[in-house]
Amino acid sequence: MAIQARLFDIGLAQIYARAVLAIARADHELGLEEGLRIERLLEARSGRPVALDDLLLDEPLEPAELVALMRAHAGPFRGNSVHPGELAAMIVMDAIAVVLAKGYVSEGEARELLRFAVALGCSVDEVRAMSAHLVPFLAALERI
Repeated sequence: MAIQARLFDIGLAQIYARAVLAIARADHELGLEEGLRIERLLEARSGRPVALDDLLLDEPLEPAELVALMRAHAGPFRGNSVHPGELAAMIVMDAIAVVLAKGYVSEGEARELLRFAVALGCSVDEVRAMSAHLVPFLAALERI
C-alpha cells in the first residue's frame, strides 16, 4: 500500500475516512481485516492515530454530502485543500485496498465506489484506469 498524498486538514481527513468506510460497508459487513486496513490507511493519510470505532458511530456518508463538505473545505484561504480529482483517486485506490482484504470487490462496493468517484468528477473510464492493475479482482466493476 503506497501512500503518496497526505491529508493534513483534519476535517478533510475525516471526510475521506467516512467515504472509504461507506464503500467498505456497502456490502453490509465489515470484516476484521478490512477494519485494520482502514485504520492503517487513515493513519498513513492523516499522520494521526485513528479510532475506527469513532468512525463507525458517524452516519454513513453519501456522495452528495461528500461534495458539499469538499466545497465547504475549499476556499481561497485554505492551503490544505485537495483537488476533487485527487481526493477521488485517494478514495478509489484506498477503498479498493480495503475491500480486497477479503479477496474480491463485491458488486455493492463497486457501485458505491463509482458513486463517490463520479460525484467528485471522475468518469467510469478514469476509475477503471486507476484500478487497471486489479482487473482480476474487480469483476464487479464490469457488471456496472
